[in-house]
Amino acid sequence: MRAEAGERGERVGQPATTRARIVGVDVARALAILGMFASHVGPDPYAGGVDTLVQGVSGRASALFAFLAGVSLVLMSGRAPLRGWNRYTWAAVIRVLIRAVLLIPLGLWLADLDTGVLVILAFYGLYFLLAWPALWLDTRALVLLAAGWALLGPIASYLLRASADTGDIRYGAPGFGDWHGPGDLFETLSLTGSYPAITWLPFVFAGMAVGRLRLSDLRVQRAFVGIGTGLAVLGYGGSWLVVRLLTGDRLARDAQPYSVSELIHSRVGSVPVSDPAWLTVAEGHTGTPFEIVGAIGVALSLLGLTLLACRAWIGRIVLDPLISVGAMALTVYTAHLIAIDRWFPLAAGQTWKRLIGFVVVALLLCWTWRHTLRKGPLEAALHVLSAFPARWVRGTARPAESARPQGGGPTAAAGSVIPGADR
Repeated sequence: MRAEAGERGERVGQPATTRARIVGVDVARALAILGMFASHVGPDPYAGGVDTLVQGVSGRASALFAFLAGVSLVLMSGRAPLRGWNRYTWAAVIRVLIRAVLLIPLGLWLADLDTGVLVILAFYGLYFLLAWPALWLDTRALVLLAAGWALLGPIASYLLRASADTGDIRYGAPGFGDWHGPGDLFETLSLTGSYPAITWLPFVFAGMAVGRLRLSDLRVQRAFVGIGTGLAVLGYGGSWLVVRLLTGDRLARDAQPYSVSELIHSRVGSVPVSDPAWLTVAEGHTGTPFEIVGAIGVALSLLGLTLLACRAWIGRIVLDPLISVGAMALTVYTAHLIAIDRWFPLAAGQTWKRLIGFVVVALLLCWTWRHTLRKGPLEAALHVLSAFPARWVRGTARPAESARPQGGGPTAAAGSVIPGADR
């Protein structure tokens, strides 16, 4: 099976384990997309829906999506840390920035559709705009950055929202209809929205740290599963203990007349600012240190499992429909929102039948498209719009610069070529 031209980070003719590494990332991304399907068109998560079977599908799916954004960011820029400033580092940064700038208006447009979905794409674009300076950091620095941000970001969010003149403000996911100027948009995307950058950037930084590693190495893949499981236990298990032993009574009193669970489930993106004890919960979309650590653990272990599953050729064949969905994640995400708006209004209800239909259609259409036309339409458009300026900048380099003694370009990682990247 030929490696997809997107996030492979190596030349096409390399061993099967390298190719498996790439499709393993695609499978993980597909699971994130299908998890969002479960939240958007499946049964009510809190009334017998998917979240009853796998607690917190919606929160984990979007966190996995953001985590894989960090992996993509590193692979798209050449995997090795950038060094210095030259035409090759400029080319890498230009590719990232153009994609980020394009994703924000796409996300705003999708948020204006009548879907009831809290669209993540505009936030996703801001993550790229804010995270690109970290392309110069190595794995250790990225791990430390992710860990520190996971602890301090939620505290900063709590304090900033608590000190706001309007109190505990929540804007959801903004669209063009909510436009009140760039400053207001930045505040929503970074602090008060459903996926605020102030608490979601740790997912991106953690993904970037992972992207620096040899993802085709069996020991690395196994380590992902082990470390990820440990982080999940630390985050969710730690919160469970703290809430039951220390903060549970305070939360119950503060939540009245509702239950703690009802109050948390009525919010997306942040916790109330009425009591710091809310920072000890770990439910999906709460943006607390416990939730961030736990969700990173789930994402890391799931990535390890998908990489392991794709090592053998039989695994890649069996999972090929999922690989196709992951390779066209932006197109699939956009198309399913348009479908909800045009043909499957929320008033018709969320059912298992609808969820199964969305999943089956996505698998079949993406598999057919990928094996005939290869790149998804939105992936191809992003590639053209971002790669051409980057190639122009890189192509103006003098011949003496082609060896790139300072590093930092697409071939700074051994055997890597990124011109065909399509994410």
